[in-house]
Amino acid sequence: MNYIDSLISNCEIARKTIPISEFELQDLEVLDGIGKAIYVVEEIKGDVKKTFTDFSKFKESEKKIVKGRKCPKLNKPSKIMYVGSSVTNIRKRIEQHKGLGYPGTYALHLGHWFKGSYKITIKEYKASLSKEVLQIIEDSLSYDLSPAFGKKGGNNK
Repeated sequence: MNYIDSLISNCEIARKTIPISEFELQDLEVLDGIGKAIYVVEEIKGDVKKTFTDFSKFKESEKKIVKGRKCPKLNKPSKIMYVGSSVTNIRKRIEQHKGLGYPGTYALHLGHWFKGSYKITIKEYKASLSKEVLQIIEDSLSYDLSPAFGKKGGNNK
């Protein structure tokens, strides 16, 4: 099968795929054992323009530090801060966004600059779902939600 045929087939699968569970994250421990998932980080009752400005300043200040924290791309102010996925270790990825991970990983690093409230929604998918289809679902969700931060597409794109 050539690339276009494969892409079309994966898009058809993505269109029909629904999460096996969806929940608002309360404790990191519930993420243990979850393989494939998409997560949405959403600001609650905040000033999205101030958040966007605060993160822009944080990102700029980290660029000036040797081995500073790596930050995702700036898009535009939105209550949806970030849409991402993981195919191996969702807990570790969420820890990185909370600011508990390695500084060299591109993440929000919320604990180092964000003073507001946020929630994280987890959408868990079957382990058998291909990473290519998961990426299409993530891209579609990101397109629909227009997050304030983060690039479109997987790391290999």
